[in-house]
Amino acid sequence: AATVYAVGTCNLRISADTVRGPGLSMKMGFGVELMVGLPVIGNVSVYYAAGVEISIDSRVIVVGAFILFRGRAELIGGLVTIQIQIEAAGKVVRDLAAGRTDCVAQVTFSLDISIFLVINISFSKSFQENRQIA
Repeated sequence: AATVYAVGTCNLRISADTVRGPGLSMKMGFGVELMVGLPVIGNVSVYYAAGVEISIDSRVIVVGAFILFRGRAELIGGLVTIQIQIEAAGKVVRDLAAGRTDCVAQVTFSLDISIFLVINISFSKSFQENRQIA
């Protein structure tokens, strides 16, 4: 049978630093996960989420958004696990001290393969591009 989950997360951080001063950071996301259990084979799930990120301190203001896709397969009762994840994010970063605004685009790809107590392969690659917009 198949199961659908609504998944949400919110991280809120308030800080004080002698150099940067007071700061506020929030990252919030909401997504949906679909999991299908196959009787002999195992479990297969697909997760999709979108969210926003805001960070403010006395030097930098960051406003961004992200999307996340994750596919996971657990075979033979979890003895073999394969997971692929792709995350894309875009941010606008305003540096108050330098008086410039940058647009940042980032894509992260990761692959995890695990065979019980034999093989554990983890691979992650990120690409990032920065452009000044003001």
